[in-house]
Amino acid sequence: MATVYVDPVCVKDSIDFFISQEYTSPEQIGLFFLFKANKFNSREYQTYDATGAQKARLTRYLYDLCALFDAKQENGGKYVSLFPFSMDRTIKKTTYYNGGTEFKQVIGRVKDTMDNTLIDDGKYLRKDELDGSKYKFAPNYVDMLYSDFLKGHRISLQKLAAWYFRFYAFDVDDEWVENLTADNFETFTRICTKKLIEDLNITADELSTMFDTTDGIIKYSQTGITGEEIRSKFAYETNATPEVFPLTAPVSYMFSDISITREEVTNLAAPHGDNITEEELSELLIDTRQVVLSGPPGTGKSYISDKVKVGFDHSYLIQFHPNLTYEQFIGGSTFDENGVVHPKAGVFLEFCHEAGKAENANQKYLFMIDEINRGNVSKIFGETILALDREYTVQLPTTLISKDGTTITEFRIPENVFILATMNSADRSIALVDYAIRRRFAFVDFYPNSEVVDYESDYSLLDDIKVGKVMDGINEKMYSVLGDADLLLGQSYFLPKWARDEVSGKIKWTPQILKRLFNYYVIPIIEEYTYGNKRYLQNILGDKLVGRISNEEEFIEELKAQLLK
Repeated sequence: MATVYVDPVCVKDSIDFFISQEYTSPEQIGLFFLFKANKFNSREYQTYDATGAQKARLTRYLYDLCALFDAKQENGGKYVSLFPFSMDRTIKKTTYYNGGTEFKQVIGRVKDTMDNTLIDDGKYLRKDELDGSKYKFAPNYVDMLYSDFLKGHRISLQKLAAWYFRFYAFDVDDEWVENLTADNFETFTRICTKKLIEDLNITADELSTMFDTTDGIIKYSQTGITGEEIRSKFAYETNATPEVFPLTAPVSYMFSDISITREEVTNLAAPHGDNITEEELSELLIDTRQVVLSGPPGTGKSYISDKVKVGFDHSYLIQFHPNLTYEQFIGGSTFDENGVVHPKAGVFLEFCHEAGKAENANQKYLFMIDEINRGNVSKIFGETILALDREYTVQLPTTLISKDGTTITEFRIPENVFILATMNSADRSIALVDYAIRRRFAFVDFYPNSEVVDYESDYSLLDDIKVGKVMDGINEKMYSVLGDADLLLGQSYFLPKWARDEVSGKIKWTPQILKRLFNYYVIPIIEEYTYGNKRYLQNILGDKLVGRISNEEEFIEELKAQLLK
């Protein structure tokens, strides 16, 4: 195993980037991300408590966001808290956040800023009138930050991540230092940006509105940047020089581990984007017994379901649809070939009956429901919906007979039965499902994942274009125009099976294949989502792409112009 760090050149490039930007109230932008790390949102009030273990945790987040000293070797005094948004070539006393306060005490000054500066109709924070220790964001905080604080300029996600992890050590395979390849650098970029999004709880709306996610690569090296090297990037006015001292003992005022473990690196490197991993979903399913995977079409819900079912001894898949009935699912009267009526158990009751046999008690049964929101769940389950609470045994209205001839008069879901369902959030019938199953299932949201597109792609015959970036470009335009995250395109639209290479298994992209995919798969779905509004369609794709360009060279140039700016 080897240890790598964000390349010092990338940290310096990050500093240069932020120096070149101009923001309104930059220290308040920095504090916004501290509040995000503390899980503030616009839905409910959250407590701000900078005492005890919470103080150590918040101080650590503050350190990652703004400290000018390397806590592995140095201790910071006054004038060391510099948010990247406040950076300038020459640093004044007023450039620092609470510069006259020693770093270990700065977190205690944040609440003063919250109450004295940020509780204002023109700012993004709101205070609970009944509890002065609780805060939440304004309903329009994302647009407010983008327009008023960022002045309509997006933050480079890569540059912020390079700064945030400037002092971190990453435990990686030896192969990383033996092969400084573009693929490894891209993987490292993915690790840093995903970890940043995770640490700061950045939402999809915040990401699409406030961030540029296409701004280059974060490289790594075996030597990290020092605090002294960072401080040397700035000039300082008189009496504004950072107070930094040699570290004589480990810091005690914040969590001191500044590393990303090998296990976390592996998990972050996996191309699952912002979606749950197979392992995490399996654990959640075992713990909760009932899970619904919800998201736009093509985001990998069915794919991960197929992966998860391998860990079960038995599985059964049914697709819900408007005509599915209680009699088919739970059971009811049916006619045999002689026209005789028989009380017959339905597919779910039959499945549970088999799982509940004594000889099957140690086996795991997985019942899978595809597109659960397409059926009328209340009617399909009927009175047995109570059994989903797991503590109920439901008396059936009529006696039913299983395939093995057993008479069934009551129904209870056995402990060894697990239910995994998927639902298409682009289908507006989703609201009909919420009341029936929302409290009885764990819900996992799925998002478009361009990482897996690039991971599954061979670009050797496609110059200067990555299809994952094309996908991101389309989705950014669609969200901007339609304002609905449920209508974004999932990765399956950009993973054509007919283009996979038989030897490598990867999609071997050429201009012709990309043009064919775009013209005959991507454009039709966007046309469907913008049906009846030609202006929306043109705002997303431009005038030329909508016409399905046949010339490959012209197609590629227009694709770059419209979606890869």
